[in-house]
Amino acid sequence: MENTLHHVVDDNTERRVMSRIDAVLRINYQVIPDDVALNDPYDSHFVLPRYFLLLAELDQFDHAFRYELEQLNEKDQQIARILSLFNQKLNLITGSFYDNIVQSLLPVPEQVNVSEHGLSFSSTQAIAGETYIHITLSHPENFFHIAAIAQVAYCNPEEQGKFRIGAYFITLNPQDRAKLAASIQQAQQDEPN
Repeated sequence: MENTLHHVVDDNTERRVMSRIDAVLRINYQVIPDDVALNDPYDSHFVLPRYFLLLAELDQFDHAFRYELEQLNEKDQQIARILSLFNQKLNLITGSFYDNIVQSLLPVPEQVNVSEHGLSFSSTQAIAGETYIHITLSHPENFFHIAAIAQVAYCNPEEQGKFRIGAYFITLNPQDRAKLAASIQQAQQDEPN
């Protein structure tokens, strides 16, 4: 991931002055009607890819398990240790399933420029400004899996018939914003000076 800072130059460049990162992420999007633009991005009316649902559920389960394990560790360290070993064994088994099955469902990671407030990405189709889109973003190393609703700010032609789409988040759950912020901060810290 690469940290960049964009400044306002003209109408065809980034409109906000803020720290953003260039990251390789798995992205899916769909154009949505205006009347659902303020819905929860995880609403069942949106088509969430199966791999995304699976990985998001595993993330939530791991978070809850770690919390409960910390609580149990204060009361009974031996039982907490046994459950921790059991969880490691399950992680190895699910990791093997993930490698063999889930990888075939995943979209190819692509270059995305992202901040806590929006993103830009390449698309084979033009999307008109002010259009609402439902987006799922997944980090290739499973640091986060985020669903959001965004509004297109610009659509600029690129080479080879592609378009650069810029959009800002309309609806992004606070915990997802925190995951995204943590990943951005980590990428900035890892970047060589």
